[in-house]
Amino acid sequence: MLFNRSKDSVFYQTLVDAAGNIVEAMQLFRQNVETLEHKDEYAEKLKDLENKGDEYTHILLKELNQTFVTPMDREDILQLAVKLDDVLDGVEACASRFVYCHVNETTPYLMQFAEILEKSAEYLQEAFIALEKRDFSSIRSIVVEINLLENQGDRLMRESVGSLFEDPKDPIEVIKWKELYEKLEGVTDTAEDLADVLESVVMKYA
Repeated sequence: MLFNRSKDSVFYQTLVDAAGNIVEAMQLFRQNVETLEHKDEYAEKLKDLENKGDEYTHILLKELNQTFVTPMDREDILQLAVKLDDVLDGVEACASRFVYCHVNETTPYLMQFAEILEKSAEYLQEAFIALEKRDFSSIRSIVVEINLLENQGDRLMRESVGSLFEDPKDPIEVIKWKELYEKLEGVTDTAEDLADVLESVVMKYA
């Protein structure tokens, strides 16, 4: 049976906390790309949040190993934990690239990606709060919104990469920006993957 309240609080609270950690990371990322003037500081802050995310993952894995009856299938909890970690790893990797690739000026495309990622993170947090409440209809609606955001990310990636070849000058710069835009689009894909896992949980237990 899904949701034994006496045993489930650690799982659900940790998932919500991990999602909240991602919201904070995406907010910092958006602030970072507004100017990129303090990209080193933001990269360090995002690394700290990534480490915190690893701690949440460790808590979930520890609870899985120590709990005989889990609130949902162990495979589902594991998938949620892994995908949460992947989203955070992806945005932290992008912030690190700004530093070691010497990205010193932002672009409208970076800002649009940051806004998409921040909205996706906020929806994911709402979804995990809804999961604990068994509000499955809200999760379904949220999944649709995240899918729409991922579609926006796809279009933005094609537009941003295409712009690099309209009047290419420095091939190194083209390669650098192409990788960044594709990496950012990959983070939107990962957020959608996480939403898909949530949707599969809903289909299984609703």
